[in-house]
Amino acid sequence: MRNRLLSLVVLGLLAAGGLWGWRVRSPSPEKAIRQRLVDLARTASYGPKEGGLARMLDADKLAGFFTGDAEVKVEVSNAFENLSGRENLREAAMSARAAFASLSVHFYDMNIALGADRQSAEVDLTATGKVSGEQDPEVCELKFLLKLIGGEWMIRRVESVTTLR
Repeated sequence: MRNRLLSLVVLGLLAAGGLWGWRVRSPSPEKAIRQRLVDLARTASYGPKEGGLARMLDADKLAGFFTGDAEVKVEVSNAFENLSGRENLREAAMSARAAFASLSVHFYDMNIALGADRQSAEVDLTATGKVSGEQDPEVCELKFLLKLIGGEWMIRRVESVTTLR
């Protein structure tokens, strides 16, 4: 009787430990999406001392956050950017890194809505970007559409959200 009780307690502890480990290793979709976008902002940011090779590798890494057929339609400094495809996004990232000595990107107030299929998501957020030599950061509202592909949340579309001025 005592051995059986001990076996049940050990089995229960193993099951609880396994469940805890699974939850730690498999974050909720919302948490995974939030972390993915934080990583995107971190990858988009760079400092003045970043070398040419590092800038090129980070531009490639940045493009890797997007699907091959991604679309980006945003308004920045009263100019509209319309990019299609991962390669165009990589080239735009390289151009920005050549044009500005540094860039700091941050995302705030993420509102994540999972699709009914739990394979897609829409994220509304506030983005700030500050380039070297500018006093104030550029602030805009963005909508991201993401798709779960191979266990990774990939960005399918980014667009500016018009706000009251």
